[in-house]
Amino acid sequence: MTVIHRALGLAAFAVVALVFSTTAPANGQAAGSLELVAQSAWVDDGGIFDIQVRVAGSDPESSVEVRVLEPWTERDDFLRQDLPTSPEVLLELEPVVLGEIQSTSNEVLAFQIAVAGPNTPLDDEGLAIDVLQTDGGSAVFPVEVSLFEPDGALADTFVTSLIELPRDQRNAPLQVAIALESHALPVARPDGSIEISDEELTSIEALVDAMVQHPSASVALSISPETLAGLDARSDEQSQRILAKLRENATPSQLLANPFTEVQEQAWIDVGLERELRELYVIGSDITNTILGVAPDPSVMLLDRTVNEDGLGELTDSNPGGFESFGVEAVIVRPAQLDQLDRRVFPQALTTRFLIPSSDDESIPALIADGGLANHFTNPGGSTHNANRLLADLTLLSLQNADVRQAVVVNPPVDWIPDPTFLNVLLTGLERIPVIRGVSPLDALAETAFTPEEGIDTPSPPLQRALEPQRAPTNLRSFRTEFSQARAAIDSWSEVVAGDEASTARLESLLQVSTDYRLSNNERTEYIDRIYQLIDAQKESSITTPESQTITLTGRQADIPVTLENKLGVDANVLLILDSEKLAFPDGQSIALTLLPGANRIDVPIEALASGDSPIRVQVFTPDRSVLLGSSEVLVRTLAFSGIGIIIGAVSVVVLLIWWLRHARSARATVRRNESEAGHDTGTNLDSETEHIGV
Repeated sequence: MTVIHRALGLAAFAVVALVFSTTAPANGQAAGSLELVAQSAWVDDGGIFDIQVRVAGSDPESSVEVRVLEPWTERDDFLRQDLPTSPEVLLELEPVVLGEIQSTSNEVLAFQIAVAGPNTPLDDEGLAIDVLQTDGGSAVFPVEVSLFEPDGALADTFVTSLIELPRDQRNAPLQVAIALESHALPVARPDGSIEISDEELTSIEALVDAMVQHPSASVALSISPETLAGLDARSDEQSQRILAKLRENATPSQLLANPFTEVQEQAWIDVGLERELRELYVIGSDITNTILGVAPDPSVMLLDRTVNEDGLGELTDSNPGGFESFGVEAVIVRPAQLDQLDRRVFPQALTTRFLIPSSDDESIPALIADGGLANHFTNPGGSTHNANRLLADLTLLSLQNADVRQAVVVNPPVDWIPDPTFLNVLLTGLERIPVIRGVSPLDALAETAFTPEEGIDTPSPPLQRALEPQRAPTNLRSFRTEFSQARAAIDSWSEVVAGDEASTARLESLLQVSTDYRLSNNERTEYIDRIYQLIDAQKESSITTPESQTITLTGRQADIPVTLENKLGVDANVLLILDSEKLAFPDGQSIALTLLPGANRIDVPIEALASGDSPIRVQVFTPDRSVLLGSSEVLVRTLAFSGIGIIIGAVSVVVLLIWWLRHARSARATVRRNESEAGHDTGTNLDSETEHIGV
């Protein structure tokens, strides 16, 4: 009796504190049903196994029976829940008639079983607790709970597990990495609103609570930075509560690295967008660090189902063409992503690490996210039942090769809706059961032995397994063009408004969200189109060029004023380009400017090449000359000669002067000759006359 009293005193250690559901069964639940409410995580020799069951919708004359059967020996049988046709019954409790103990049809029945090994001799005469006699070793016993109608017909039944472990268990525990994922759809909409459903918020909080409330379980969380940014943009209590918990509790090893939003890495690699993919990871890390104050550890990647050998080489390349590496050193894969093992060599589930060859002739360490473990999340039977089945499965895995350093990754199916009760039961058991221990994915890989290629316990090199992607990635060839064009448009506009981080961040966010592979083509186009709309709206009202005007010059050189108005509200970097056929620009035709908000006067030196009217075409471009922001025309009227004109005029004057001098000299010579001739004729006549007069 003293042993039993000691065992009862130890019951508090063995019983997992679970969440009790007190709500009535859901509408439409079948009459006469059973539900596991709670049970002990494990017991040792002399411990007490507690189990609590809810019965719903049954006749008061119905009865509940509990039987403990011979232990599971094969994990495959456990996964199929295959019980022998005539199993050995180790213990059968007295049937409980509901009407004798229940006041309603929805009350909880509690059963207790004392576990006694060879070192715990018991005199069970007169004991109120049934005793299960065992050999005192490690074992997982099926516990069958059945509901029988008054006529003896079976109304409902389920099988859970009683885990017995020696208290002085000395084997290395199975390293269990719990990798939980949030798959919230993009929350930022093209119009700038943040849309996240109550169901998604509740799911995210359930995952965060699991990590926060069970720190020793080392839960790793995969959540997209886009979701974090959406939560950060919301002011509601639940969103801020989630972020506060993460800021206070998250560590790098508990945050799996992600790109800004969910993408298929292989699809990007296939179309040559490796650099852009890396940028999405860098952006994701920066945003996570900004919001949570901690950046995720990129060492271990949960490998996308579409990644092939070439893609793995890119993701793990330590010198990727001169730009930043992903930082991936090891991966977690699902069984369906790998080639099949020879069951004759590996008859049991693989619980040690192995190598995956990549395209760069290197091999990457890997662990399996076991598919059998994942199935427990969605099996029928209820949250508490499924979680306890998962704990029993982990225990069986730990016992299969107890002398080897083993590890597994528990990763729920993509479509699993996070269940707080399931997670609480699972993680509480993980903290309590001595043969399993929660660790981060990085620790699970570091502390686990390699699988010998010729089988466990053979002196052979590490096993290598080839990747066999489950499905082809989305074809991004058409999206690549759209993405690249939008990328160029954003980069061009970002040079103009380099000081307006809010404006450029909005454009960047739209482009990044458009990369989510779950978006339809039409949805993706909405994000891309919105980028152009926002840029066009800013561009059309950004810079005002001078109105058409006429400027009169009286000299050959001068500075003409050009007034540009910046309406953006922030400094604007632009390129002023001037063009004219009759004017030269000593400082060049292209002038890089930073325009302050408001009116900006720029004095432009010019030099007239000819007199008369000379139009100047004034254009304002983005710094890369890709986008015209505004244009106008200024007319310059030059009244002074140019240097060439003066030279031509001077030459003309000289020519004219020479002609005039020659003409004048010729004229004087002609006059003298005429005068000479005229004088000769006059003298003759005088003589004649004299002569005439003299006679």
